Amino acid sequence: MHMYMQRLAICLLVFAFVLSGCTVAPVQPAPTIDAVTATETPPEPEPGRLTIVDVRARPAPLAGGTGAVYFTVLNGLDRDVQLVSASSPVAKVVETHETVSENGVMKMIPLPDGYEIPAGEALVLKPGGKHIMLIDLVKPLQPGDEFTLTVNFDNGESFELTVPVLDMQMTMPMPDAQHDHDQDHGDAKAEDTSHDHGHGDAEMKEESRSHDHGHITHSEATMAAIQALPISAVHKLDEALHAGEAIDLNAALETVHELKEKLDATSWPEELKEVVSAIRAKVEALHAALSNNDLNAAKALAAELHDLLHQLEGHR
Repeated sequence: MHMYMQRLAICLLVFAFVLSGCTVAPVQPAPTIDAVTATETPPEPEPGRLTIVDVRARPAPLAGGTGAVYFTVLNGLDRDVQLVSASSPVAKVVETHETVSENGVMKMIPLPDGYEIPAGEALVLKPGGKHIMLIDLVKPLQPGDEFTLTVNFDNGESFELTVPVLDMQMTMPMPDAQHDHDQDHGDAKAEDTSHDHGHGDAEMKEESRSHDHGHITHSEATMAAIQALPISAVHKLDEALHAGEAIDLNAALETVHELKEKLDATSWPEELKEVVSAIRAKVEALHAALSNNDLNAAKALAAELHDLLHQLEGHR
């Protein structure tokens, strides 16, 4: 009996030891993009380091169109740093941008000097604010895709990030999926562990199939019509005019004429008619300015037209 009790006691101790190493923490739901971007309190910077968290890009189903990358930079250094530039093989042009409101109209403006991150503080790139703009995409960016983005700072540090393309309903990587410059520049990779892509698994094989972007659903025909617009050519014209470069007036007029023809050849859904009407008005005004060789007027009109075309892309 005494031996039996000893064995029982030993078994109970072993069982308790095993259980103590197998405690299961309650599973918390991962935040969605909406939840993460809504927060105004980023994590505390780690002293002595620059780190990047919450990396993601929005879907951009149009080759030749634009995309956007968002993330948070945590500056744990004892000095201010400037995010000065970024580059990626998925876009011909990568710029630092900010969305601002002017007279009640949302506009995207380039910030060629980049963004300052004060010592001990954070820079939050998010929809409706500062963001990395991908211009003239070489391929569509579908939910579930990944691509690389190199981010450069004025202190000589660079980070190569692996950017997941996330649907608005896809889960975000948790904040501990950081990109640490002390680990070979991080080989940064924010992983999307969710397989619930909402509409992201759609293979776009049927003409009648539609894509749900937020609360607006567009047909394949509308998506193709937006993709067919010479947005990249308008962007280049806008840049050339603002840089004071000599432009080929005939080529510029051809771009404007092509844009007008493709706008007129499309039956636009009701929710896009307002922005398309505004684009048409700018197209007519820009055509007149270029025809009269009034480059000052053309410069302002090209910028406004460029912004409106980006707004149209944002309704995808």
